[in-house]
This record gives sequence, C-alpha cells and structure tokens, in this order.
Amino acid sequence: MPDITMMTMEQVSAMVEKGEVSSVELVEACLKRIQALNPKMNAYVYVMADEARKAARKADEEIRNGHYRGKLHGIPVALKDLYYTEGIPTTGSSEVLRDFIPEYDATITKRLKDAGAILMGKTNTHEFAFGPTTEETCFGPTKNPWNPAKIPGGSSGGSGAAAATGMAYVAMGTDTGGSIRIPAAMCGTVGFKPSVGLASLYGIIALSFNLDHPGPLCRSVADAAITMDAITGTDPLDPCPYAVAGESTHFYEGLADVTDLKGKVIGVPTNFFFDKTDYEVERVAREAIARLKELGAEVREITIPALELVTDASTCIMFSEAAYLHKDRYPAMKEKYQAGVAARLDEGGAYTAVQYIQALHERDIIMEEWEKALQEVDAVAAPTCPIEAFDRGLTPPWNIVTRGQVEPGKPMCTYHTRLADMTGAPALSLPVGLTKNQLPVGLMIMGRRGDDLGVLRIGYAYEKHYSYPELKF
Repeated sequence: MPDITMMTMEQVSAMVEKGEVSSVELVEACLKRIQALNPKMNAYVYVMADEARKAARKADEEIRNGHYRGKLHGIPVALKDLYYTEGIPTTGSSEVLRDFIPEYDATITKRLKDAGAILMGKTNTHEFAFGPTTEETCFGPTKNPWNPAKIPGGSSGGSGAAAATGMAYVAMGTDTGGSIRIPAAMCGTVGFKPSVGLASLYGIIALSFNLDHPGPLCRSVADAAITMDAITGTDPLDPCPYAVAGESTHFYEGLADVTDLKGKVIGVPTNFFFDKTDYEVERVAREAIARLKELGAEVREITIPALELVTDASTCIMFSEAAYLHKDRYPAMKEKYQAGVAARLDEGGAYTAVQYIQALHERDIIMEEWEKALQEVDAVAAPTCPIEAFDRGLTPPWNIVTRGQVEPGKPMCTYHTRLADMTGAPALSLPVGLTKNQLPVGLMIMGRRGDDLGVLRIGYAYEKHYSYPELKF
C-alpha cells in the first residue's frame, strides 16, 4: 500500500468510513510528514497539532457511534493564511497582521469543520496574496517540492506544497489572478477555481473584491468535487458582489457516470495562449490535449477576441482595489510591508478613476467575448502557466527565457490564468506531465460561468484514464 499521506482524500475517506483507518491515524501521519518536510518546504506557517489531535479523537468517536458526516469527516485539511480561524492567528503572512487572532471563523472554515474536517494549520502565502511566487512573506519563502531551488508558484504556494507532499489531503487557497492554479501547476497538484460567487469569501482577507475566488488544491479532481460540495451554499454574509444564492453543490455525485469525453467539444485557442509558452511546456500540454481527443472529445481550434485586454485591465482592477483595501494601513505602516508588495500598492494607488472604470468596461468586453466563444465548445484547454517553475530569489525584472525570448518571470506566471478571474468562469488545473527539467506542467480546463460541474467532469475523465506525475521523497 502506498504511503497513506500520499493517497487521495477519496481513497482514505472510504477507509475512514469502513473503520479501516482512524482519523487519529491520519492526523498523526500528516503531523509526522509535516515534522519531516515542513522545515525544508516552509509550507505551513502555523501547525495546529494539539487542536488537530483533539478534533480527530472527537471525529473517531462520532464515526464509531454512527454519526458519520460525510467524506470530509476525519480528514486532515489546511487553510491558506488568509482564512479566518477563531482563536488561531491569521496574518496574511505579513508583519502587518503578525499578532492578529480572529474572533470568528470564515464561512468556509466553519463549513469544513461542520463537515468533520480536521484543521491541521495555516499555510504560507505571498503577503496578502499579492504576488505569484510565495517569496515575499514574513515567514520566509515556500519552496517547490519538485526542486527546492524553484518557486512553488503563488500566492497559494504553501497550500500547493502541502497538498503535493502529503502534509494535508486538501489545502484551501484563493485565486485573484491565478493563485490557486499557478501553484497547482508548479507543484503538480489539482487546483480548482470555481465560478465567481459560488463559495463564500466571508472571513477571508481580501485582495480584490471583483476578482477574488476561494478554492481547493488537492490530489484529484474527485477530491476537489468533495471539497466544493462541503463549502458551497448560500451565505448572507458573503461580500462578493456576484454571490450565487443556492443550495450546496453535488459535484461529486455528478462525476459518478463519467467514463470518457465522447460528445464533448474542447476548444484550443489559436491566439494568446501559446504566444509566449515555453516549448517544453507546450509539448507537455499538447500531449495532454491529444489525450482528451483519445478519450473521445472533438478538439477544435478557436480564436477568442479581446484576450489582449486581459493583462492590463486585470492589473488595473486588482491593484486599484488592493490599494483601496489597504488604505487604512498603507502607507502608514509601509515599513512592515514586503518591498515588492509595497511597490504594487503604490502602483495601485496611482491609477485614476477613469482608468479603473475603463478597466471594468474592458472586463465586460472580455466576459462577453468569452461567453460567445463558449457557445461553440464545451470548454477550453490551454497550459495553466506558459512557463515552468523558475529559480527562487530572482530580482526585478525577474528575467527568464521562454521561446528564446527574455520575459519577466512574475508576470508570466499569471499570463494565462487571469482570464478566468476576469470572466468569473470555472477553471481547473490538472498535473499532466513533466518538462525535461523534471518540473510539473498543468493543463487548464476552463468553462462557461456556472458550468463548474462540466469542467470537473472533463478533468475527472482525464484522471480516470491517465496517471499524474508522481512526486517521491
């Protein structure tokens, strides 16, 4: 049997339900993993060992007495250091909030607890989620599990590293410009950004009220579906301007009859997505797209207008809103911010109202063109990131080489992922192979806004037939 910490949540959940393994055993296995690997990876910034052991004992007692809550019951999970946890520090990985201890749980925190999940601790994030490398943090950088000299992606880099290495079965992240999918791609995990408003943002430190999305990083699409079913549902406290009213989802149940992709039409963009993609990343991604065709999908080339607007418009919206959200602390507490984050807040504060409104208008255009493109296909497939994980410690402009051209590495991280945040569409990153440098590559599946199940079903069909790259320690 493989190391139990590297199994999927779906697998160990079935074992917990049958009494083949206890929650206490899972927690102790994950704590042992954390003790061995976290000093090398710096994925966790706060470990809730005592709390986790106590919760695991309670979970085992409930299950023995016939009060099984579902597939998350007794399962170790982690939270990005943006999710409020009552009585437990929530710092945004920043000196600014180093001593902050919330008096209540985020809605998602509470729902995970209600589902019986065991909170293992808080994971490292690029300060206030404002960066794609998880290097600028008061706790020090997180390292890539495949090569510690490389970035893990960000801003949910701690969650990506924790999920990839068996330090948790699910690690929650947030995604504003790609911050779930980038670390998923670079750490070799599954990462799911749901449709905007599907899961509550209440009690999560915000970066951009128009672009923030919460979601899971885990080791299978089924695990992502299980997690989403636990955290969705109407929340009157949700500050998201696009909050979706409705009951909890039933995504896991909706995967039950998936066998192949016959009848599905998958669009592959001819513009934008491969313009700056590294040749090795493109090779791995196109091999994965060919597998979608082998599973019965029709793969069709499409052109999506207005994509050239995405980068500048999303930067204006994100940076402007971040500057507004930090106005009570920045620049008054500038010395406590990481230098790069401070520079981005300065840039955000320099945008004019006219520029911000123009960016919102361009977002409307992008959303309209996206919906038009999705009228002829069921989903769109493209590399999650155009580049593989690059070296930690690069200084501005973070130059890397892709397709024989010098490009700034940090902007390249988010070059492909920002579109789904701008459209509010669901986007799934699957680990589909390794480059010649033995670094993972993600394939991104994006769908119509609201068709989260459709996207998950495509990813699930892929993982039923093809294995993911295996990380060994």
